Amino acid sequence: MLILRQFLTYVFCCFLVALFSTAALSAPLWLEAKGKGSPSIVFISGNGSDASVWKDIESHLREMEVQTVVYDRAGLGRSPLWEGSYTIEGEAHDLKATLAEHAIGGPIILVAHSYGGYIASLLAEEMAQVIGLVFVDAGIPADMSQQLVDYVLAEYTPRFEALEKAAPELAKAIIPVVKAYPATAKRMRLVTIPEDLPVIDILAETPWVQDEKIVSQMRKAHSDFAAASPNRSSQFAKGSGHNVMKDKPHYVIDAVTRMVEQLR
Repeated sequence: MLILRQFLTYVFCCFLVALFSTAALSAPLWLEAKGKGSPSIVFISGNGSDASVWKDIESHLREMEVQTVVYDRAGLGRSPLWEGSYTIEGEAHDLKATLAEHAIGGPIILVAHSYGGYIASLLAEEMAQVIGLVFVDAGIPADMSQQLVDYVLAEYTPRFEALEKAAPELAKAIIPVVKAYPATAKRMRLVTIPEDLPVIDILAETPWVQDEKIVSQMRKAHSDFAAASPNRSSQFAKGSGHNVMKDKPHYVIDAVTRMVEQLR
């Protein structure tokens, strides 16, 4: 009986950990896969953006006979909002579950923009099916400094009330992500992207951060990240703002094309 009670206690504890460490959804994320072939190109958008930001990219890439996969992050587009507290682990967990539900098992190249880079980093660390990464002016674990966290909270917290009045549903998806930045930064400090994983890191000429000191710190973090492995390279998107996939989509198309050709 003692062994049975210990086992049941262990199972219950595991259940509580799973319950409170993931952003459980009331329904699956909306996902759309098009095309046939391998690998599958999975696009991850940034905060406040749904899958439509990739519409000028994915159709070009399917000409290479690959499958393209877009999805709406929780609370955006056609996906429901999560239940409970937001966590970056929950975002990654929900995407993994949705990919499995749609039988998208790999090989996978992740193409991530902005905050989506942090989600992609977790998946790259955890999923053997991920064979390549293309960061599109995206966050990487090393750039999530305390200075960046402080900047995000100071810059966006004063805007919460106006956002809640102007776009209440969008606010429900964005504000918890911003509030969770300290916890996300703590989690990112534990993430290691495998050095043997091919990565192309696209950096916009005009970043989303306005503080020059923080921009310099972020640039150095990305430079050091690319220099840490011969499997990583960086691409400067001249003339582009933060939304490279809209401003200069050819940079993204070229990078993903090179990644596919490299891995085939």
